[in-house]
Amino acid sequence: MRFLILLLCFAGFQAQAAVDLSVKTRYPTAAGLYYPRDAEVLKKQIGDLLASAQGHFRFDGEKTPKVVIVPHDPISSASGRVAAAAYASLMKIKPFVRRVVLISSPQHGRYFGISLSSAKYWAMPSGQKFETDSETVEKLRKIQGVDFDDAAFENEEALETQLPFIAAVFRPDIKILPILVDDAGTDQVSDLIDLVWGGADTVIVVASNLSKGDSARAVSETDAQTVRIIAKKEETPLKKNRLSAPRSVEGLLSYLREIGASVRELDGRTGEDPLSGKTTGYGAFGIYENASAAETSKEETESLLKAHQNDLLRIAAQSIVSGFERGRALRVRLSRYPEELRQKGATFVSLYYNGALRGSAGSAEAVRPIVDDIAENAYNAAFMDFRFNPLTQDELKDAEISISLLTRRTRIKFSDEADLLEQIRPKTDGLVLRERANTGLFLPQIWDSFSSPGEFLTHLKRKAGLPGDYWSPTVKVYRFEVIDISSGDLEDPASVWRSK
Repeated sequence: MRFLILLLCFAGFQAQAAVDLSVKTRYPTAAGLYYPRDAEVLKKQIGDLLASAQGHFRFDGEKTPKVVIVPHDPISSASGRVAAAAYASLMKIKPFVRRVVLISSPQHGRYFGISLSSAKYWAMPSGQKFETDSETVEKLRKIQGVDFDDAAFENEEALETQLPFIAAVFRPDIKILPILVDDAGTDQVSDLIDLVWGGADTVIVVASNLSKGDSARAVSETDAQTVRIIAKKEETPLKKNRLSAPRSVEGLLSYLREIGASVRELDGRTGEDPLSGKTTGYGAFGIYENASAAETSKEETESLLKAHQNDLLRIAAQSIVSGFERGRALRVRLSRYPEELRQKGATFVSLYYNGALRGSAGSAEAVRPIVDDIAENAYNAAFMDFRFNPLTQDELKDAEISISLLTRRTRIKFSDEADLLEQIRPKTDGLVLRERANTGLFLPQIWDSFSSPGEFLTHLKRKAGLPGDYWSPTVKVYRFEVIDISSGDLEDPASVWRSK
């Protein structure tokens, strides 16, 4: 009988344990240090901070950020005032937001990959509980390097410090998705952000302080450089000496470069962290989606080619001449050309003789200034295309040069492969498919070889080194267009071969 009772008790314990696991709660650890424990005091403090920021910055008539970067030191310090500027910019979208994604890096200890919280709820000292977005959590766990690690969240204040602001700005039933990024690559973080990006119902908050040190001057100088990197979305490695969550911000910037979003500094200050006594930089940034990025890029590219077509065609021609005379591509003096031609761009140069292709070379990525890229690709088209014999000087005077400039890539957002195929525009879109290290690119001209978007996509996967039927939630596809100019369209086509 005693054994039976023990067995029943054990069974009851197991059942209770299963129930407890399903309603697991993460309790606050930063209360009393990073924000007041008393609910009324906290509510008033946050309310005053938001009201001050709303009145000072006047966000009402402005576009609302999709993502904000905020600091995470005690809200009684300059950190709270700077964070309030970011949250105040989100107040007018309260009715529409159902989920806030919280991303930072562990501030205490090192952890592998990207950590998720298994807690069903995150509690506040007031008794309010934020439900976590468990559905998205399960989707993220299917990605390599992403899994539960509650130890990473036990004493982490970076995300918890955001909860008082979230409680004040958004609906009481708002869901949260806490994520800590540590030992993860930039591409992995970029993929993560893509998966949680969502629509108008989702806001992303990245929590990161700027630099910290003993000298206010040194902190200010470092932060000025970091602000420039963030605002311009520069592809610059970030480290702990610049940001408290460098991997999170680096991955975010990588994703923003892909989708063409813009960044604006909302507020920035230097102050003393009351807990460490160190001088710390605090910055608030808003990230804004650009729905018309593709059309804007096309217009900019057309305008650039129209204004500079003679110069660009002449660079290509003189680079080919340099190949005959010096055995190398033309070395372009960038200072001779306007700034818009010194920016990075991806180009293709094709040569035609008697109407037939005679050589072609190009760049899939914008990795060097446009004028340099054209010079290099013109030389390679004339002398390095393995499909043809090198161009001869006898062919030179009648050769026609065509330059294709790729518009900036814009991300195609899709729910699955069928949705992607619906959005692809035959005969118009060039596509880049990327799955981590695997990348494939097809120019719009390739459409002549395929009968349907499905066939086009299948061969693009194969070019990327993937099976034709491959699919994964981390597949990314970008579209671009190609704008062309040709020496054959000039009044005097032979003029490009003559030096100025």
